[in-house]
Amino acid sequence: MIEPLHIKRTEDTPEVIFDSLGDNFAISGRSLPEDAYSFYKPLIEWMDKYLQSNPSLLTLKISLDYFNSSSGRYILELLACLEDKKEVIRIVWLCEKEDELMIEKGEEFKSLVDLTFEIRQF
Repeated sequence: MIEPLHIKRTEDTPEVIFDSLGDNFAISGRSLPEDAYSFYKPLIEWMDKYLQSNPSLLTLKISLDYFNSSSGRYILELLACLEDKKEVIRIVWLCEKEDELMIEKGEEFKSLVDLTFEIRQF
């Protein structure tokens, strides 16, 4: 069993909860890390390792207030690594109804990956 990954939210990085035991997979907050590669690479590696050993349904909830372009690149890379297991992956992109930018970004990611991808506004 792979150990859960939990990264606490900071002013510039989102909270990450990848908890295989509790079936909770979420990224939330703002993503403006100085080095997006260093922040997102462990997430991509964790998810890849998890998916190799666990074929059950996984729902990843992404709720970002804002992210910079380098974060966007690695969020897309994370989503792309999930495509190999697309039959068991569901993405839920959460954003406020008034947040046109995040709705647009969710639509953009949805169009770029072959995954079940729901945009849910609150």
